[in-house]
Amino acid sequence: MAKTLERVIWARRILFGLALMGLFIASYLFITYTYSTSIACGTGHGCDLVRASQWSNWYGIPTPLLGMIYYTIIAGLLIIRTVFSGWKTVWMYRLLMVSVSVGVIESGFLTFLQIFEIKAICSWCIASSVTAALMFITAWWDKAEKLDEPTMIKELKTQFLLLVLAAVVGTIAIVILVTPQTSGERPVIEPYTPSAEEERAAQMRLYPEGLSYDGPASAPVTIVEFIDLECPACRSFYTELKNVQERYSEDVRIAYRHFPLPIHQHAKEAAYAAVCADEQGKQFAYIDNLLSEEGLERDDLIRYAAELRLDLDRFVPCLTATSTKERVEQDLHDGSALGVNATPTIFLNTTQIDGLPNAEQLGTLIESMR
Repeated sequence: MAKTLERVIWARRILFGLALMGLFIASYLFITYTYSTSIACGTGHGCDLVRASQWSNWYGIPTPLLGMIYYTIIAGLLIIRTVFSGWKTVWMYRLLMVSVSVGVIESGFLTFLQIFEIKAICSWCIASSVTAALMFITAWWDKAEKLDEPTMIKELKTQFLLLVLAAVVGTIAIVILVTPQTSGERPVIEPYTPSAEEERAAQMRLYPEGLSYDGPASAPVTIVEFIDLECPACRSFYTELKNVQERYSEDVRIAYRHFPLPIHQHAKEAAYAAVCADEQGKQFAYIDNLLSEEGLERDDLIRYAAELRLDLDRFVPCLTATSTKERVEQDLHDGSALGVNATPTIFLNTTQIDGLPNAEQLGTLIESMR
């Protein structure tokens, strides 16, 4: 009996620790999804590809938020079972088993999607899946056992200490992970000459066949912007970009690639609308209209098209066409492969600009490349 109780106590301690670990992972991912910060994901871009996919949210709810709720429920159940050790002992144990079972099934499904649907692996998502699997295994060592009062008080103290330790260490870790490794000043942007191999790879990703340009074909500098049409920073940069285009009208041409972020409710449909306007040769005028206005509801998107006298009989069906969605998905994949993880991200010819330059900085770079 004593050995069984000791095993149960350790199983619950491990479960509680794993729940806090899972909560840390989900919290970090939720912050990166919400604020579009870069994800520490090793040398690959799997995390960005997963974040850019349709599976990054469920009915508008970011997937990491669901993870946060799940791990909080597990931790809460363990605390309740400690405080009210003799209350509904069997039912509380069954509820825990159901919860960890749902968690491991959901984690397995998300891992399946990464491998076979998204075809990209997010290391943080895999860590969360492993955590859920370990919780499922550990839960089988738990039993519907009642704790005596001295043991209950001891376990409450242990859970409290683990909770405080996780809060302190987790907060510090998240701050380190999401804080840009800079002095806080706008980065100094210097010209960079890519290698021949980098040039070829970037050309293939940046300039697909059929890409539209605004500016003379003979321009020595092409500015490619990966844009989210609901992104506030993109709206701010739009003014800077227009100033540069007016100043260097003979030296610059502009191209847009769409990178709608999952945290923006209307961004993807706005990207579809811009693609449909491009089908009628009016993408740049359409984006000018859209970024000059506020509304991004479907009726607004159609109104902008009507203002440009687009053929609405073509435009409206185009918004839901498979080819339209595939084009935006291709932009997302190309952007992620190039290291894009936030918007706006700017390329000059084939060189990615570190940070968000203003018109003056862009002008300096353009002059050095003419």
